[in-house]
Amino acid sequence: MQKFNFFVSRVALFFQKLRYLFRQYQYFFFVYAKKKIDVDLFSYRPLISILVPVYNTQLKHLKAMFQSVEDQSYENWELILLDDASPDEKPGIYLKEEAKRNSKVRYYRSEKNGGISIATRQALNYASGEYVAFLDHDDRLSKDALCTIVDALQTEKNRPEFLYSDEIFQSKTFGVFSVSAKPDFSPEKLISHNYICHFVVVAKSLIDKMGGIREGYDGSQDHEFALRASRHTNRIRRLPFFLYIWRLHGESFSRKKAEVCERSSQKAISEYYAEKNEIVERIDSGHYPFTYHALRKLKTNHSVLIVVLGAELELDILYSKIIKLTQKTSNVNFEIAIGVNETEESQVSNWKFPENTKIHLHTSANRNLNTKEINRIVSDTEGDFIFFWNPILSLQKEDWLYELLQHGESEGIGAVSPVVTNSKRELLYSSLILGKKGFIGVSGNGLSPMKSKIWSGEWIEKNVSALSKNVLLISRIHWKTIQGLDEAFSDSYWDVDLSIRLRENGLRLVSNPFSEFLLESKRDCFREFHPGNSNTIVDRNVLFEKWGDRLETDSFYSPHLDLVGADRLPKGLFHGFFDWFWKRSWKSK
Repeated sequence: MQKFNFFVSRVALFFQKLRYLFRQYQYFFFVYAKKKIDVDLFSYRPLISILVPVYNTQLKHLKAMFQSVEDQSYENWELILLDDASPDEKPGIYLKEEAKRNSKVRYYRSEKNGGISIATRQALNYASGEYVAFLDHDDRLSKDALCTIVDALQTEKNRPEFLYSDEIFQSKTFGVFSVSAKPDFSPEKLISHNYICHFVVVAKSLIDKMGGIREGYDGSQDHEFALRASRHTNRIRRLPFFLYIWRLHGESFSRKKAEVCERSSQKAISEYYAEKNEIVERIDSGHYPFTYHALRKLKTNHSVLIVVLGAELELDILYSKIIKLTQKTSNVNFEIAIGVNETEESQVSNWKFPENTKIHLHTSANRNLNTKEINRIVSDTEGDFIFFWNPILSLQKEDWLYELLQHGESEGIGAVSPVVTNSKRELLYSSLILGKKGFIGVSGNGLSPMKSKIWSGEWIEKNVSALSKNVLLISRIHWKTIQGLDEAFSDSYWDVDLSIRLRENGLRLVSNPFSEFLLESKRDCFREFHPGNSNTIVDRNVLFEKWGDRLETDSFYSPHLDLVGADRLPKGLFHGFFDWFWKRSWKSK
């Protein structure tokens, strides 16, 4: 029976991959639209230096790379080829001839092999462009790659200094490829893994400011470079176009040096946090290869106010869940705020808690506290962090609070949330997605760590656009910054409003899958985001009126991806129609 179940799971996985493969072909060939750009209208035409370290490249791949550069629709570029002492003379002979033929191409050869970082740094020394582009020796650029980059540089005010694009992974099997759709700049996701990869174009002035190309990170030099750049500029721009074709084959660098790559990334992550004065105690592997989970030392002991939301549990069960939530968390003082009616008050008053836990009772018609009651509770308590919790969600991991606090106390983080899973450890919630099915959706897709892949965007620390009140941690400092909850809302959608206001204040939201809660019952604590829900129409109208079009676009959910069906799949042929239908449905209720 076990073998049969394994066979069934493998078949299901095969069809899942096949579905994704055909869906992305459908999207790429029939839905995806390249941006139409008129180069003649450019007022700013910077020279772009394209750096290509070369080492024993197969001639056919090298020729394809070279041809993709020569075919660029934007013509103000220079190609700098640095041969890192290749034993094979054929690439050098070919490139020398091409450099003689085209004055925009320059070829140099090192006397000895130094590795990719040293070769890239040497190539940079020959660059004279205002911007520098990085291209691997066996990859290709789309014809409009440089044109799209320069189009994004036309505005002088806050002109981007670091740009990256979406890309295509091309298999060695003819005709097989996959698309890599990336979010807007996501610092926490970049720490977890190098999702940026290619195509990267950087201002030469920024490279000089950040100290150039460092050696000692071979295998993860791109990861180290991106992390360091993010500490020197906030003018980072993602371009949602497939500008780069990354050739995946047996000779690709990342396939051969896995251990070196991981050590280099871990070193870069430790240095990144050191510059922020945060101490990394260790770095564990993430749920996927080449992903990482940093565990940092908390800066101080904390006090946490837990605001209990929802009215669906018997008091005895609620008490046991609160005890479990707080009992194995050391060096933390808790305040527990619960809304109770008059008949419940005497029973709850007799609950026994450890010395580090205080109980605050708020007399209310029911336990589903509204925004006015929550604001009053927070103002009457002292916890330096506030954790909103729906108790139908049970604790899954004992270090839940540490995982939230290590992000919550970090510079620039406005709020952080754990994930929610079911009994099979399938993901029910990792964040809210703005624009999903015409309104707001719940990200998760039922993916377990075993079934999920890195392209899913799940089971990895990441920045998001909105978090649910069912499990949400915010510091009191940031609570005061946004002046608490907007009391125009009653008891629904205030979490979306809070999320957007935090981001309006330049703060980031984080989803952390290493803090995990469990939904054991069939009750749904996210039902207000179901398209069929009609019980929250007043609060929904307040949200529409306040934020309007802002609710239709999610910065951390790629515009290439489906907003009407399964998360993270490329859009289907009829996506536009269904998107219109859902928007009309929500706003007509």
